[in-house]
Amino acid sequence: MKACPHPCEAALSSLPHDLLVAVSGGVDSVALLEALVRSGRRPIVLHVDHGWRSESQVEAKAVAALAQRHGLTFLTTRLRLAKKSESAARTARYAFFARAATRFGCRDLVLGHHADDQVETFLLQLLRGAGSGARGMEAMSTRGALYLHRPWLALWKTEIVAYARARALTWSDDPTNLDPRHRRNLIRHQLLPALAKLTGPETPRHLWRAAEIARAENEWLDSLCHEAAGRATLPVAALRAAPLGQQRRTLLRWLQGRGIADVGFADVEAVRGLLTHTSPARINLSRGRFARRRAGSLFIE
Repeated sequence: MKACPHPCEAALSSLPHDLLVAVSGGVDSVALLEALVRSGRRPIVLHVDHGWRSESQVEAKAVAALAQRHGLTFLTTRLRLAKKSESAARTARYAFFARAATRFGCRDLVLGHHADDQVETFLLQLLRGAGSGARGMEAMSTRGALYLHRPWLALWKTEIVAYARARALTWSDDPTNLDPRHRRNLIRHQLLPALAKLTGPETPRHLWRAAEIARAENEWLDSLCHEAAGRATLPVAALRAAPLGQQRRTLLRWLQGRGIADVGFADVEAVRGLLTHTSPARINLSRGRFARRRAGSLFIE
């Protein structure tokens, strides 16, 4: 009888065959590369050297050697940022991934994010005031021309580490993952253990489940507002008759669809006030644009 594949490998079954894979050299991405190869795929290995630590060049060489051992195409870049900024680094990473997608004619990029990352992301979103936007990461999403795949969002770090050890893999541990100056590290090493101590060891799983429910429900709510998001105007009477949650979601997606940047809760509530009031006559939005109500419709000018 044929043995069932390991969950780390089984989770890859729905991925396309031709892929780019981001490999940092840490256990998650090294294990992901192993699982992809064992699934019969020949991914193109991409590595970003942020240049922030003395060990980074050694890690880049280790990833290059790993790709060579598997006979895989390897491409790397070394970032030269003016200042140490995770946001700027993320933008630069995805710009590199996009260039690689164009170079190799492959737009599917697989990432090693897992359930622990999902819980941390969900908490970060909540603490930043994301409200209905708190849903964690998507298993499949787009960023520019890239299709991003995160097949391991239902797998826990312990499962991935156990898989890597069982396969006798070697990896590097990034010491910046312990730096308390990074908010994610504070959540990982302080907040989550404190919550588990207060409410029990299943707390991370409960939070993961909440993120999964929020993700699916947000997807459904967005589908209800899909048509409105692309319209130039919105009918006041119909929107006013809708449930409060639908009003807010419709206005959020409509404003975003009309090119309004950085839409927050206060912006949505201000525009929603136009449904029941005609004063003020207009609501200030970003970049010198306004929401107005006239002849029973909302519009942007």
